Amino acid sequence: MSYSISTGVFFSFVLASLFSNASAGDIIFADLPLVPNYAKAHGILMGLAFVVVLPSGAILVRLLSSKGKTAVWLHVGLQLVGWVLMISGLAMGAKVGKILDRLENNAHTILGTVVVALLLFQPLFGFFHHRRFMAIHKRGKLTLFHVWYGRILIILGMLNGGFGLKLAANSTGGNIAYGVVVGVVGATYVAVLVHFEVTGGINNSLAILRRDKDSPYYNDATFGVRKVLAAETQCKMGSEGSPNRILLVIDVQRCIMYPPNPIPGSAEVLRNLETALARERAASPPTKVIWIRHGEEDDPEFTPNTPSWEIVQTELFRIQDNEAIVDKTTPDGFYKTSLASHIETGTFDPQTLQLVVMGVQSDFCVQATIRSAIARYPSARVSLVHGAHGTYGNEKRGKSAEEVSDQIERELKDEGVVIEYLN
Repeated sequence: MSYSISTGVFFSFVLASLFSNASAGDIIFADLPLVPNYAKAHGILMGLAFVVVLPSGAILVRLLSSKGKTAVWLHVGLQLVGWVLMISGLAMGAKVGKILDRLENNAHTILGTVVVALLLFQPLFGFFHHRRFMAIHKRGKLTLFHVWYGRILIILGMLNGGFGLKLAANSTGGNIAYGVVVGVVGATYVAVLVHFEVTGGINNSLAILRRDKDSPYYNDATFGVRKVLAAETQCKMGSEGSPNRILLVIDVQRCIMYPPNPIPGSAEVLRNLETALARERAASPPTKVIWIRHGEEDDPEFTPNTPSWEIVQTELFRIQDNEAIVDKTTPDGFYKTSLASHIETGTFDPQTLQLVVMGVQSDFCVQATIRSAIARYPSARVSLVHGAHGTYGNEKRGKSAEEVSDQIERELKDEGVVIEYLN
């Protein structure tokens, strides 16, 4: 005979185990024979949750970042499995505690209950963190809270297993075995976390996003083979124009170019931007210019309709009446914006389209928009103007702003982007 149990019945059992009445201070002698089985089930379930499943979910989402959406869903699935194991283990532990009157008089049950209760909220924090990260592509406060909240509670859960073994008067061999397993898993867990924190977790997040077809950063062309002649991967900017040549000026805004927080070398970058803009406008026929501006309601520097949010305007770098401005809220200039509609007008021909890109935040908005352009217009000639883009340095990797920009150029060149030079 086979038996099955519904989700509702399962959680009804769990809740009944947690909240069934038992007189405080009384040992339930009739149920004492059940203690070994309940205790064993509690130990196995909690051990699987905190020593195997939950740490694995946190580690694999980092190690398998190249798998994109698969890595994300694997993380979600494993953590939810661990979550169910944890709740089931709590139910078994509650049974033992009620039978032996050990619910409120020892560190193991108190700490375990607190850890489980706090982890019940983690899926909700994860949902809001992911939704926010997909919108702004930054490791904000919610991301850091979700990550470190989970890490701390997992480690506390591992340690609490040791308290449980002590409470159960487990054998010395059992204690040693648990300590070895927890030590190995814990060391691996910490090593992976430290590695990705030091090497820059945000770049690994980019790798996930670019492989996620539902993401604003997705680009299947980025990781495929884009055939471009080697001789075409770099050239000098000239005065011969094309009716299908369009210049994208990305995020040259006051908060990034002027004090108090300008990108390093902002004055030189601005001079190169002025030179490139003048050449494109002087071409025959003149290059169409589209300005892209970043805005975020909860970022003081990028809050729309504030002075710091405005595009830089100088005598040689100024928006003309016939030039469009596209506002965006993510690094990708195409995501939920009107950019494509401004490109695909008039004499638009995807076969002869030339997109010239310059601007700031080379490793974020410039890079994301270029990769999105490659995915959207695979036959177009997409180019980046050398010296007319810049960004901040990467302190974690010990790279200057110039080194970061140069690295982005090399990566994009390998992907088929043409590098144009002013001289």
